[in-house]
Amino acid sequence: MPSKIIYNCEVINAGYYVTSADLLGETGEQLTESHLRFEVNGHKIGIKSLLKVGRKIHIEFEETRALSLLNFDVKKFVNEFYYPQVSLKVCNQNTVQYEVIFKDDDYLADFDTNIFQRDTGRISYYQYQTGSKDEARPLVVFLHGSGERGFKNQMPLLGNDVPKTIHDYISKHENAVLLVPQATWAPELNGWFRPEIRKTLLSLIKSKIQSDNIDSKRIYLVGLSNGGAATWHFAEHHSDLFSAIVPCCGYIYNEDKSFVGAAGEGRYMHPRMAEAKALKETPIWAFHSHDDHTVNVQGTLEATEMVKKCGNQNVNVTIYDDGKVTPNPHGCWEPAFDTPTLLPWLFSQRKS
Repeated sequence: MPSKIIYNCEVINAGYYVTSADLLGETGEQLTESHLRFEVNGHKIGIKSLLKVGRKIHIEFEETRALSLLNFDVKKFVNEFYYPQVSLKVCNQNTVQYEVIFKDDDYLADFDTNIFQRDTGRISYYQYQTGSKDEARPLVVFLHGSGERGFKNQMPLLGNDVPKTIHDYISKHENAVLLVPQATWAPELNGWFRPEIRKTLLSLIKSKIQSDNIDSKRIYLVGLSNGGAATWHFAEHHSDLFSAIVPCCGYIYNEDKSFVGAAGEGRYMHPRMAEAKALKETPIWAFHSHDDHTVNVQGTLEATEMVKKCGNQNVNVTIYDDGKVTPNPHGCWEPAFDTPTLLPWLFSQRKS
């Protein structure tokens, strides 16, 4: 019988999950899938495969929300860390005791965690880099959504697999820097919209350009939801800084405009012609789900259409049909960053 179980945690499309387990010790030559029953709160966890290697049995689980390591607090509108209480029952064994270890996704160890402060604004950030400062490198800035607000808790690296997808691409194809800042939590759903946070983020980016020898012609901005709206905002106000943007389920935010609709009911902001003109030279690939009830698809459709009318010929728009993005239509970033041409397109963009 096992003396130790290692639950392997992995960032996948849906977030941070226990995806597999390794049973170590006297597991027994005759032990098969039919002898094992994994449960969370009394509910059986499906097993996709079982592989024996010496005294170790490796088990791949079927994906289920019961194995999520994140618990979404609806009132706070933020993710919180949570270890699922997984238990193992072995056929014909009345008592099974073993040591349990939860092993983090290896990719997390590749990031340095730091804190940056400017006046009253303070943000933690996570950085991954390849190559050397001896040569100028591109910079990708990833802006998380409202659910990943917090301070130095790695949540922007765990809430979805977009940073991991960029990390994996860079590790194989680019000498580059990936910067993942984190907006501090506040009761309001204002994340990147708070002026002190925006000023702090801009200062952080500018400091990285100097300290990490960033190629000023290759600075890219990517954002989801609240971060998607912030991506539009920063690109509009600092079009000289960003070489290309990828806003997912966003809209052009500015604090002197009113929202259309209510929070949680597909609210967004109408774009203005002056905002669109500021983006006429910026390469854009925008994503949204047609049936998104958190941020109305019009936020993306109206913005991209107006930018095109201003003469921008490098605008890509991907709108997913109703029912395409499940279970949450707001999460268009999941299929977006599974698009094989997206990151090659992004890194090919250069300012003239």
